[in-house]
Amino acid sequence: MQKNVKDYMTKNTVSNIITICAGVILYLGLSHFTIVKAALGTFYGVISPFVVAFVLAFLLNTPVIWFENGIFKKMKAKRGLSVLCSYIFAFVVLSALLVAVIPQVLESITSVIASAPKWLDTVSKTLNDLTTQYNWDESFVESVVEYMQTLLKTISDVLLGLLPKIVNFSVSLGSVVINMVMSVIASIYMLMTKERLIFQIKKIVYSLFKEKRASRIIQIGQRSNKIFSQFINGKMIDSLIIGILCFIGTMFIYSPYALLLAVIVGVTNMIPFFGPFIGAIPSVFILLMVSPIDAVIFAVFVLVLQQFDGNILGPKILGDSTGLAPIWVLVSISIGGGLFGFAGMLIGVPTFAVIYSLISENIDKCLKSKNIKADKDNMTLLLEGEEDEPLV
Repeated sequence: MQKNVKDYMTKNTVSNIITICAGVILYLGLSHFTIVKAALGTFYGVISPFVVAFVLAFLLNTPVIWFENGIFKKMKAKRGLSVLCSYIFAFVVLSALLVAVIPQVLESITSVIASAPKWLDTVSKTLNDLTTQYNWDESFVESVVEYMQTLLKTISDVLLGLLPKIVNFSVSLGSVVINMVMSVIASIYMLMTKERLIFQIKKIVYSLFKEKRASRIIQIGQRSNKIFSQFINGKMIDSLIIGILCFIGTMFIYSPYALLLAVIVGVTNMIPFFGPFIGAIPSVFILLMVSPIDAVIFAVFVLVLQQFDGNILGPKILGDSTGLAPIWVLVSISIGGGLFGFAGMLIGVPTFAVIYSLISENIDKCLKSKNIKADKDNMTLLLEGEEDEPLV
C-alpha cells in the first residue's frame, strides 16, 4: 500500500524538522550577526516611536496605579486623572533635573578641559623631580607623560566633540520632537486602554495556540512583567537615593563637582553590580585632575557607598526580585552589555531572570517525573521513596 506524505509527517517528525530549522536559523544568525544586527537596527528605526511609547507606559504604569487606587479611587474619571497626574509628575521631575543638571554639567566639563594642561604640567614636574631624586629611567617618565598627553587629548576631543553632536541634534530636533510627541500620545493610549490591549493580546494568543500552550505563554508574560516591574522600579528608586547620598557626600569632598559626580554615579548605578565602579572611574579621574587627595577620598567614599547599597539599601528595596545568584548577574550583564551596550546591561538582568526561572521550573518538573527531590539546604539530590536515598 502506497503511503502519502501526510503518513510520514508524524508529530515527532514535525518536531524534529522544526528543531533542525531553528538550529540552522540560529547558526546563520550568529555567523552573520553584524548583518542581522544592522537589519534589526533598521527595523527598530521604523518602530522606535512605539517602542519608546511602550517603555514610557511601562515606567509610568506604577504611578498610574498608585494614583488610581489612592487619590482618585472614588472618582469616575480616575484613569484619565491618574494618567494626567503621572505625566505631569514625570515632566516636572525631568524638567527640574535638566534645569539643575545641564548647566552644572557643562560648567564642569569646561572646567575639566581648562584645568587639563595645568594638571599635566604639575604631573610632569612631579615625575621629573622624582626622576632626579630616585634616578628613575628618563625614557620611562617620558613614555608616561606622552601617554597621559594622548589620554588627555582623547578626553578633550570627546568632550569637544559633543558640541557638533548638539548642533546636529538641534538640526534634527524637528523629527525628534515629532517622534517624541507620537510616542507620548501612543503611551497615553496604552495606559488608558491597557486592559483592552491585554485582552486583545490574549485573544490572539488563544486563537493561535492550544489552550494549554496559550495559558503557558500568558503566564510567562505575567511573570516577565512582574520581574521587570519590580527590578526597574526598584533600581530607579535605589539609584535616586544613591545619587542623593553621593551628592551630599561629595559636597564635603569637593563641592564644585558635586552635582556632576552625583549624576554620573546615580545613572551608572542603574547597572547592577558594576554600576558604581563604572561611575567611579571617570569621577575619580575628574577629581584627580583637581586634587589627587580628594580623588582618593572620593574613591573610598564610593566604595563605602557601594557596600551600603549592595548589602543594605539594595536588598531592602529590590528584595529577591530577580532570584539570580551573583554569578548569573555577572553573566547577564556581560552578555547584555556586549550585545546592546548600556541598555543591554540594564535589561540583561531581568531578562536573564525570566529565562532562568523558566529553565529552573522545567528542570524541577523533569526531576519530579523521575522521583528525584532537590534538597537545596544540603545541596543534594534525593531519590524519593520510603527513605530518601541520596544520589551520587
